[in-house]
Amino acid sequence: MDNNSSMAGFAALLDQQFKGFRKGFNQGDTVNARVVRVGEEYVTLDVNAKTVGLLPVADVTDEEGEVTVKRGDTVEVSFVSMQKDAYLFAKADVAVSAAVVSVDQTIQRAFDGGLPLDGTVEKEVKGGYEVTVCGQRAFCPYSQIDRVRKPAAPGAETPYVGKKFQFIVQEYGTDDRGVNLIVSHRAVQERELAVAKDYLRDTLEEGQTLNGTVVKVLNFGAFVDLGGVEGLVPVREISWDKVNDPNDYLKAGDLVTVKILSLDWARDRISLSIRQCQVKPLKPRTPEEMARDAEAQDVADWMEAHAGETDSFSSLGSAFDGLKL
Repeated sequence: MDNNSSMAGFAALLDQQFKGFRKGFNQGDTVNARVVRVGEEYVTLDVNAKTVGLLPVADVTDEEGEVTVKRGDTVEVSFVSMQKDAYLFAKADVAVSAAVVSVDQTIQRAFDGGLPLDGTVEKEVKGGYEVTVCGQRAFCPYSQIDRVRKPAAPGAETPYVGKKFQFIVQEYGTDDRGVNLIVSHRAVQERELAVAKDYLRDTLEEGQTLNGTVVKVLNFGAFVDLGGVEGLVPVREISWDKVNDPNDYLKAGDLVTVKILSLDWARDRISLSIRQCQVKPLKPRTPEEMARDAEAQDVADWMEAHAGETDSFSSLGSAFDGLKL
């Protein structure tokens, strides 16, 4: 048996072994887990998944400080969030779980310090998206999911659902409806762009050609993101053709090659051109121009035919009879 066959057989064995395993958990899911190990901080659990579960030891410690579970025991736990590469659970019958407290503290620290948190876009809802951050349900408005929101293809699901991004916590608190958690992925992007902008100030030059992404199209031109700053392509610089409506030539998300015409950092204005990165088409000649060219060719042909002759100027002039010079 060759190595490829051996690897294929091993992969098939793993697939069979993990076939009945859970692929993930939703917040609040309750499962019966088997204790694998009791550590100083966490109890390691077998939760019938490819990744182990973690339960804070504090959740299974009595008033005397004794741990109430041991290896092999079965405990009922509720899923709270992801803890690095493991599932974090809380003891189902504990009033205030150390796991929940830990998650709340993590979100609070992120909110207070403006720190980004990893999150997963679960589904599209009215006005935006439902996002899971540290096991908590959060809301991300449409305007905060992306600097340039990508439209969904006809009949397809939005391109953000199921994707993982970093989010900044913009609002965090509780009210009569529960936890109020509003997050923004766009805020993370804009923070990164601010850093990139400082770098681009030292690298961009007039006359430089580079690639960019169309951010928005207006009636007077199109704004293009150059990787941290935006420049304007005026209507006249979109194409060598006469452009009446820029939307006929460009749309948000298009990748374009542009030339920097001018840089004004004092007013944050960058003028760009798309057409100067394209081959200028030859202008069709008018009938009048074609007639003049033909007449000039007639003169050239006559002079070539009479080269070397020393006739009078009157003879030379006869070659131009009837021509409009």
